[in-house]
Amino acid sequence: MAALLVTTSLAAPRAQQLQYLSGQSVAPFFEGWEQNADGSFNMVFGYMNRNYREELNIPVGPANRIEPATLEQPQPTYFYPRRHRFMFRVRVPKDWGKKDVVWTLTANGKTEKAIGYLVPEQAIDNDVIARNRGGGGGPENKAPAIALEGDARRTAVVGEPLTLTVNVSDDGRPARRKTPPQVSVSDQPGVGVDVDGSGRRLPAGGRFARNNAPGLRVVWIEWRGPGRVVFDPWYMEGVDDHQPGWVPPEVPADGKVTTTARFNEPGMYIIRAMADDGGLYTPLDVTVQVAASGGRR
Repeated sequence: MAALLVTTSLAAPRAQQLQYLSGQSVAPFFEGWEQNADGSFNMVFGYMNRNYREELNIPVGPANRIEPATLEQPQPTYFYPRRHRFMFRVRVPKDWGKKDVVWTLTANGKTEKAIGYLVPEQAIDNDVIARNRGGGGGPENKAPAIALEGDARRTAVVGEPLTLTVNVSDDGRPARRKTPPQVSVSDQPGVGVDVDGSGRRLPAGGRFARNNAPGLRVVWIEWRGPGRVVFDPWYMEGVDDHQPGWVPPEVPADGKVTTTARFNEPGMYIIRAMADDGGLYTPLDVTVQVAASGGRR
């Protein structure tokens, strides 16, 4: 049974709002295609986890697959709540023609598909990506740079912190706000309420959460893994950074940002750092082998 929050308003003729905490499906999205310098194409995908709380782990396989199966399978297996845009790319050759690339996801008993195809209306570039992520910076904006200190393959132990440091830089577009904007979502019922005692307030949606906060920041996410990863510090990319009044934390003058990660189960994980300026981002992946106990190399 899905946890369900129903919010209503008697003060205005507004339709009832249903916000499901769990039990709902994950919808894959085809965001558009890009052409590479060598003539090949990138099919770009994102997703919408319809739950406001439930995070889903869907391993690559029948329930999480890219077709044709001959293509690489770069998709995530860990899905955070709500909408996450332009998350990964599937590269296809320059003679791909009219064939489809299909991403299929099955979550909570429901199967959904996103179909990617090469038509002019689906062409995207950095400006389109930034605008659709709710960011800005204009067509001159360049994606931030990011580099990892140390090896991209690490070992860790369940429950013990793994320290990760990245160096980031940006062109200053769009500029970070010095103070939070003055906004109000008082006419959206339920926003800001901790409905399930999780410590996280219910996020805004629709027109209340369209704009991404400008300014360079680093966020870590779990991309693949058998369990759950907790990062500190952390915010939910695509959700928290779209909330009214949110501003990114200051990046140190030397560009070094340090985060710790803790893993709750042993196994192989891929965790992803994102250097994000509010419009464009650059990903960096780290592979971590997590042991149940014992020393770390």
